[in-house]
Amino acid sequence: MSSGQLLGGRPVLRIASAPGGGRPVLLHLHGGGYRSGSPALSRPLAARLSRLTGCEVVVPAYRLAPAHPFPAAVQDGLAVYAELLRRGVGADRIAVVGESAGGGLALAVVLAARRAGLPVPAAVAGLSPWLDLTLESPAFERCAATDPVLDRASLRHSASLYLAGADPRDPGASPLFADAASLAALPPVLLQASRAEVLADDAERFGARVTEAGGECRVEMWEATTHCWQLAVDRLPEAVAAVGSVAEFLTQHLA
Repeated sequence: MSSGQLLGGRPVLRIASAPGGGRPVLLHLHGGGYRSGSPALSRPLAARLSRLTGCEVVVPAYRLAPAHPFPAAVQDGLAVYAELLRRGVGADRIAVVGESAGGGLALAVVLAARRAGLPVPAAVAGLSPWLDLTLESPAFERCAATDPVLDRASLRHSASLYLAGADPRDPGASPLFADAASLAALPPVLLQASRAEVLADDAERFGARVTEAGGECRVEMWEATTHCWQLAVDRLPEAVAAVGSVAEFLTQHLA
């Protein structure tokens, strides 16, 4: 594992399960509500994905709100992706992964890559992704008593700092609102969420929209887990199983 490097002008944590280059790359985007978090948050999960897939994992320290509101995080993720392409990593050998806000950011970056005329990556995986910054999902009421991690008030604060007045329905901030043509053009997508978390509907609604548009999106809904349980991959059997499913999906689609 190494850090202190720059890609796309951003510091990155680079993780590889074995020495040597030429392997596929996972661009991994950490969570934290767009206002906190760091690559260190994702290190155990990224390391496990590297071991299971044989990929190098790149975790950028994208800029955070409130000092750097939307679209700074999307710009940073896109810059890292574009530099990987410039360095000769084929799009079919890159997948984008993220958890929580990073899961929404992963899809926002891929949508931005398409708008910029860049080839899209081989696959995208979002773990408990935050895909709708309007916070209008019925899951906020339905899961209020079963989600010990998130609630509407905390996410409203994060969204306010990140958006800084921008439209929460902008697909760059809320990929759920991307148009049908953009959703159909996405690479294969895997989303995982807990039925007990307030973001449960984000994953299911996004999956339904992609499928309706003619794209490919697999949604795995888990029972008796919490928001971003995959981060506990070193100690939680449900996390081990979920991350194994993610690794299988990624390996299937990467060249």
